[in-house]
Amino acid sequence: MKRFLSVSALALGVSTAANAMTLGAHGVGQVLIYPYYTANGGNGTLLSIVNANEEGKALKVRFHEGLNGRVVADFNLYLSEWDVWVGQVFDTSADGSGPAAIATNDNSCTVPAFIGFGGGFPSSLLFSNAAYSAANADGGPETLARTHEGYFEVIEMGVVTNATKNSLTAITHVAGVPAHCSQVTAAWGAQGYWTQASATDIDPPTGGLYGSEAVLNVAEGTMYTANAEAIDGFSATAQHSAPGSASPDLNTATKSGSGIVSAFLPLGASMVRADYQRSEDAVSALFMAGNLFNEYVVDPAVAAGSDWVVTLPTKRFYTDPALLGANQARAPFNAMFSGAEGGTSCSPISPAIFSREEDGLIGWCGFGVCPPEPEYTLCYGANVLTMGSGESVLATHLAHSGAGGSSVIPVPFRSGQLRIDLNRYANGSDAAYVPLNSANGPALYGLPAFGFLAMRYINGNVTPGVLANYSGDYPHRSRVICTNSTNPQNACQ
Repeated sequence: MKRFLSVSALALGVSTAANAMTLGAHGVGQVLIYPYYTANGGNGTLLSIVNANEEGKALKVRFHEGLNGRVVADFNLYLSEWDVWVGQVFDTSADGSGPAAIATNDNSCTVPAFIGFGGGFPSSLLFSNAAYSAANADGGPETLARTHEGYFEVIEMGVVTNATKNSLTAITHVAGVPAHCSQVTAAWGAQGYWTQASATDIDPPTGGLYGSEAVLNVAEGTMYTANAEAIDGFSATAQHSAPGSASPDLNTATKSGSGIVSAFLPLGASMVRADYQRSEDAVSALFMAGNLFNEYVVDPAVAAGSDWVVTLPTKRFYTDPALLGANQARAPFNAMFSGAEGGTSCSPISPAIFSREEDGLIGWCGFGVCPPEPEYTLCYGANVLTMGSGESVLATHLAHSGAGGSSVIPVPFRSGQLRIDLNRYANGSDAAYVPLNSANGPALYGLPAFGFLAMRYINGNVTPGVLANYSGDYPHRSRVICTNSTNPQNACQ
């Protein structure tokens, strides 16, 4: 999703009293949100987290399972100046019933430290089902297989310094290895200096992070890559916390003295400010899309298949009862997460399909008179929409087909483009979602969504025995739909 901002809050003449949050220009910022990870179907997910600043960083790394966004892995990462950390999410079991895990051969300091757990596995951190099972059950499946697919985020907690305990020296590499990772591990121990005072050697965050990921299938010879979306201006204060702490999260951005967080959105040739009392609303505003656009190919001549990853990174704050503390979903979402159909919270969407030659459907079925149009929905925090037959090129377990709607989009053309309307229901209804209303007027229609298209080709017209699988991925494009709630006839200004 490309919505780069080319102006700063200062250039806009915006008061610095309110926190000014933006999508990070050119993919760099304080917060990174990665659209997808998977360990299903022989896939693994490679990831990188990059510090592009000449200063140490304390980061919170958090993985969310795809259904309800519950946390399945969480650790602190400490990067020295210009440091890069890499890892790979993989399936620990032969039959897919065990947990996913993240492995690394990187030397940068993590708390907890990654360890080998037998069976020839490298230094790893096992994913857990504790957040959605037993006393924490949310109505969805409680199996470890649920940890295999979802999305993840990185939040800068602060800048590491040498103010009193020489923490920056401890995490800085000497001959390729940090000087004293044991020091930062002990700092979070029972009597550690961070356990007693988490702000020790920590200054406010400054940003400068970027990252990328790749879904890799060695057997099939495919790789689908994506960049992390960056948020800048998230926090003006340090939020250093122990591993496993619920903070910082996307609902802990710095507020102004009047309790406001501002999001700045590029609309046409203008920048629009939207003010919110809830931090997660400001983050949602940055990702609000009335429509998503992308291509697809399902040509059987080259065994082509296409999946759309559509991730709703803030959905859990609006639909998970454990976070809401209420019995009704909050706008712009319309349904609480529940045990219905295996654990869902379904938002209807309206797809429009076109060929490459501008042909569209006459009625959804291709004829003038059609039976009632089926419902299509986004039922999870991370969604994979499969085009055509239903065979997923990502081998997703996030497919959905039931009374709440379907995530399989039938396409009558072998290739073309797809538009998904997130601001109104299917079946030709004019009913629109309740918008995300700001305190100062702008009302945003749609859902906070981003993601990418994953396409696969298999060419059989090559020398026998030569692998001829190809893959490609393309970020979704989006359109922002905004009105002024104080004067609905006027567009946002």
